[in-house]
Amino acid sequence: MHIIVPIKQVPEAEELRYDAATRTLAREGVATAINTFDKRALTEAIRLRSMHGGSITAITMGPPQARDALIECLGRGVDRAIHLSDRAFAGSDTLATSRTLAAAIRRLSFDLLLLGKWSTDAETGQVGPELAELLDLPHVTGATAITIMDGNLLVTRETDYGFEEIECPLPALLTAAERLIKPTKTKPPVIEEGHRCLAADPGLIETLSAHDLGIPPEEAGLSGSPTWVAYLRPVVVNRERVRLSGDTRSTVESLLLALRARGLASTGRRTDNALPPPQPPASPDPGRAIWAVAEWLPNGDDVPELRRVSLELASGAARLASLTGGHATSVLLGHGVEPLADALATYGTSRVLLADNPGLALYAAETYAWVLSRAIEKYQPWAVLLPATSFGRDLAPRVAARLGLGLTGDCTGLEIDAEGGLLQIKPAFGGQVVAPILSRTLPQMATIRPGMLDTYAPDLLRKPEIERLDLEWLPESRAKVMKVTQEGEAGLALDNARLVVCVGTGIGGPEALPEVYEFASAVGKWMGLSPEEVAVGGSRKVVDEGWLPRHQQIGITGRAVAPDLYVGLGISGTFNHTVGILRSGTIVSVNTDPDAPIFASSDIGIVADWRQFANEVISVYKSF
Repeated sequence: MHIIVPIKQVPEAEELRYDAATRTLAREGVATAINTFDKRALTEAIRLRSMHGGSITAITMGPPQARDALIECLGRGVDRAIHLSDRAFAGSDTLATSRTLAAAIRRLSFDLLLLGKWSTDAETGQVGPELAELLDLPHVTGATAITIMDGNLLVTRETDYGFEEIECPLPALLTAAERLIKPTKTKPPVIEEGHRCLAADPGLIETLSAHDLGIPPEEAGLSGSPTWVAYLRPVVVNRERVRLSGDTRSTVESLLLALRARGLASTGRRTDNALPPPQPPASPDPGRAIWAVAEWLPNGDDVPELRRVSLELASGAARLASLTGGHATSVLLGHGVEPLADALATYGTSRVLLADNPGLALYAAETYAWVLSRAIEKYQPWAVLLPATSFGRDLAPRVAARLGLGLTGDCTGLEIDAEGGLLQIKPAFGGQVVAPILSRTLPQMATIRPGMLDTYAPDLLRKPEIERLDLEWLPESRAKVMKVTQEGEAGLALDNARLVVCVGTGIGGPEALPEVYEFASAVGKWMGLSPEEVAVGGSRKVVDEGWLPRHQQIGITGRAVAPDLYVGLGISGTFNHTVGILRSGTIVSVNTDPDAPIFASSDIGIVADWRQFANEVISVYKSF
């Protein structure tokens, strides 16, 4: 069995600094390391080899210093390595990277491609599905367990709402989730072993150029990339940064008064105060159409339920279409989903392209990509938006690679620039900067994080104009979903929550969680919210410790939230976390450390023991 592990060398995000003069990140002297998700893929590949025999090849694309990462791979036990190194590769976006990797991998025979779910510098997760499409492989992203049996893969895949058990033939491509396996640490003996192996056999690392791969210069690097970064913006947090301390009861009373002054003692921001969606133009320009791909959740035998992000995208598409002169359109794929078209119309996309077929009852990347790609080729919209969820992050790259389109992942906003182009705003490098990204190809494609786009007030008089997509010759997916387990309802609640209480390791341990939920319930009642509008989340460390499931993680590798009120209990507040709470209406944080970074991102910071604070809130909120 031959396993190929593509890896990436990434800078340590916490060491990067933004240079305001050049509007770039200062990288000089910044340490680099193998992407942590790729380390998991390497460790899992070694485990699979120990069980089934065979060999492992590591491959990377990068400058000469990326060779160090391959030496480390040799030290970890990889059999051979390939270094794709050429100045022509500089500036590659994910599609150009995938094309270069595919050109190298086609030279080899293999059974399995195994790489990290995403890289920690760009957080896109696009290379895996794009590479699978270019190599015509079935793929599964976010693998948390892998078994090989009788030439087939049995894979457990994490989703936003639970897990899927998938059967897939070899050869195939898988991406490693954070919970797949604990990676081995990089230690001096590992590096020393890598150098020893290379000294004994210098041919263990093969270096290939664009010429070696038969890639013309105009198709490599920046020239061959359909997207490019216009510039970088530093993340600017505009918060009041009021600090409260001292007697806990007085602090709580001052806090509740401050929140009441902000309108949070009632129901916070109200959607019915928002404007209704704009009316579509009388003669829309078909070449300026904005599409929003809807996502739904299984609901037993009943009609599937739209995720809140689908309504956000419908409103976002309507807003952009009002600026471009095009038509705002939702694309709805599934089985038994036609009734969902009404809700999409009321939030802004009165035109709905519908693909309703039993073969689409369960999401499968290959089948859904076939439907969406054919629709794009037929209608040629100006932009296609998908949710940055386990669904959209899996589907969009496969479609982009099939059609040769630029794709920007995990956007936090969309803007129309002075030239009429679509600026796709994306955080990068642990949230230290945001990068406005432009695309050279049409349609422009982007995935948008839930909670990042405001919704219009629903216009209940709007009725959808439904057009059915041609599903003749609908193919079957090679990766087949055998079982779906829904375990992430508490995480999905974060999508719609108007109050989010988030905990860090500062709460002490999982035994404190009942008190946290009691506190969240009390604050929710004080705000006049229903239980469905209150949610509890956790930092990455909390999830890593197993105190809360992964579906409730908030931050750059978890969920982004946009509640009326966010309350952080025992949260330290690194960039990786705060980038996920940027769109919160009011941020309150409680920490015993007066120098905790979370206070710089808070409207109201409270220096106190979280438990004393929470108990005091519970005891006094009824008097307010």
